[in-house]
Amino acid sequence: MYFMKKEIQNTAPQKNNKTWFFSVIKKDFFSIPTSIRMISLSVFLFVLWWALWGDTFFSVYIAYIIDNVFWISIIAAIIPFVRMIFDIGMGEVEDHSDIKSIIFLGKWIYVISSILLFVAGIEKSVILLVVASIITGLAGAALLTSYQSFIRNNAQKENRSTVFGLYFSSMNLAYVIGALIAAVLIQYTTLPYLFLFVAVFSVISFFTDKKLPNLSKKKIREFMGKESFLHNFFRQIFSIAPIKKTFVTLKNADKKLYNALGFELLFNILNYIGLIFIPIIAVQSHFSLSVIAIIFAIMRFPYVIDFFTWEFADKYSKRKFILIVLLFLSFLFALLGFRDGVGSIMIISFGIALGLSAIRPVISWLVSDYTDAGASGKITWVQEFVVNFGSMFGSVAFGVLTLILGMNNTFILIGIIVFIIALIGIIRRFHLFQKKI
Repeated sequence: MYFMKKEIQNTAPQKNNKTWFFSVIKKDFFSIPTSIRMISLSVFLFVLWWALWGDTFFSVYIAYIIDNVFWISIIAAIIPFVRMIFDIGMGEVEDHSDIKSIIFLGKWIYVISSILLFVAGIEKSVILLVVASIITGLAGAALLTSYQSFIRNNAQKENRSTVFGLYFSSMNLAYVIGALIAAVLIQYTTLPYLFLFVAVFSVISFFTDKKLPNLSKKKIREFMGKESFLHNFFRQIFSIAPIKKTFVTLKNADKKLYNALGFELLFNILNYIGLIFIPIIAVQSHFSLSVIAIIFAIMRFPYVIDFFTWEFADKYSKRKFILIVLLFLSFLFALLGFRDGVGSIMIISFGIALGLSAIRPVISWLVSDYTDAGASGKITWVQEFVVNFGSMFGSVAFGVLTLILGMNNTFILIGIIVFIIALIGIIRRFHLFQKKI
């Protein structure tokens, strides 16, 4: 009787804990403003079509046009490079312009870029591929950063982490679902036509943005006239003034912020290398496009839990947690140099994605913690600059190292470098500093 009572006492809290967990998730979800939930839905639908047709096979598509790992790395670096150039200026534009119009413009630029990508594949034209990549980078700077600005401006400070968790989870869930559907549909079409569908569904996605301006003749004249939004947009985005203001803000920032941005840089180097070159490994191993799509879905799946991990990111020592995960990741990247077969690539890819997704919200939390309240807008664009610089640098560096060492040895070298960085950080954090931060 005693043991039965003890068992009942032990199991009851587990049920309560489970009920508590789902009640917290439900409460957090409905605490988010309706407008932001609609934006998350819009992002989900827009990204779904890119995942379904474009992003899943992007590096494979580059290889389809120019089958050389070094040039794949250079072309893959163009999009983050263009975004890096325009992101800070975009922050200034969004402070003085209608975000609705920028979202509208960004989607139309995506339509143009996807048509150019389609033609580049049909003609196997490297020049068109480069031009399309430049335009895609500008579209990303306009659209995706505008979505984030809308969320930041409309979210309450106390639930901002939950709001961004929903935003990123919506985006990554779209990637997972889209990639899995693409694994089936790719059997019935060829790569270039995938991007033609992107253009079609980019137009359809306009209807999910209830906040977009009405497309009346008057609105179009206001949008494209001499002193219109479009004129002011390009005038401000090429201005040097926002960059100067941003660097002044950085100069006066907390020194710990530089450490947080260092983690941001390393994260995006590793993340972009995985997204671009793991599919190339699969191509070289003669995997089918369906298998490559499944690998892409596996690499995005752990990011779906961002909505949950943001809730618990501040319960532990953030930098220690990041360093331990990086140590774990160093072994996985090195293992890519020894992989053999579909199963091993899928398992390693999932492990890498799991580790990176675990530290993603923690890094963002660190950046927020070390940012002064009055500088949050400018630091956000600095963070975007670092994100894209890391992606660009990671892609180019990987391509250069591949020329010298070969792809397998490059993955092993990356694992060794990350191991050394993590080990030095762990020694410093665990021996010199005991205080939780």
